[in-house]
Amino acid sequence: MNAHIGKILAGTALAAALGGVWFQSKQTDAVRQELVVTQRNMTEMRGELSESVATAKQQADEQIAKVNEKMAVEVAAAQKASQNHVVRAQAVVKQQTGKAIKELNEKNELLVSQIDALKQESANKATQLDESLSGIKGDVGNVRSEVAATKDELDKTIVDLKRMTGDMGVMSGLIATNSTELDALRKLGDRDYYEFTLNKSAAGPVRVGGIQLALKKSDMKRSRFTMDVIADDRKIEKKDKNLNEPVQFYTSHGRMPLEVVVNGIGKDQVKGYLSVPKVRLMARN
Repeated sequence: MNAHIGKILAGTALAAALGGVWFQSKQTDAVRQELVVTQRNMTEMRGELSESVATAKQQADEQIAKVNEKMAVEVAAAQKASQNHVVRAQAVVKQQTGKAIKELNEKNELLVSQIDALKQESANKATQLDESLSGIKGDVGNVRSEVAATKDELDKTIVDLKRMTGDMGVMSGLIATNSTELDALRKLGDRDYYEFTLNKSAAGPVRVGGIQLALKKSDMKRSRFTMDVIADDRKIEKKDKNLNEPVQFYTSHGRMPLEVVVNGIGKDQVKGYLSVPKVRLMARN
């Protein structure tokens, strides 16, 4: 009984095992079929992908070719435009250069003519200058001769001048007895000299330099005269003075006396000069 049950169990187990093997075999076949289908699909996809890549590559090549062609056309047009611009620019530059060269040549010719004119003018002026210098040298020689002669004459005149003591006991400067000697004194430059002519019939004092003089009497026979000297609002009578005698008086402007010299006496008239020292000392007390 037990053996029989064991056989049954063994048969059952064997059947179960065989059923499992069959089931696995079925499963394996299904997987194999799915794998074949998958491989077939992948092969088809690869073909389609290769075809798409080829198409894309062709389209890209066509686009690149079109772009290159367009760029070549544009570059050619730009080169042509650039060449035309260069040609026009060269023509303008050539025209302007020619005009500038022409103007430069004209200015150069004008400058050359001006330089030639200046040279000629300079030569003429140099000739005139030489002639002028020759004349000036001659004039200078003449002036020197005249100056020398004048100096000799002045020296001789000064030698003839005299010094006299004035009516106030002060030794005067040189005394001029005529106009020639007075010109000589002026040239010495030590004093200022003012000439005058006084008439007894005058209505009032005559202003001479910075003072006033009035003739009261003239004596032709004795060569004497009397006059009033008005200075610093003071009237001083100089009575019976001699011809060519220095009539001296002081003012508030200095210690050196002013002098009146009469070197010509006529009827009711005297002529002479006022001598004023140029250097004034301090005022007298």
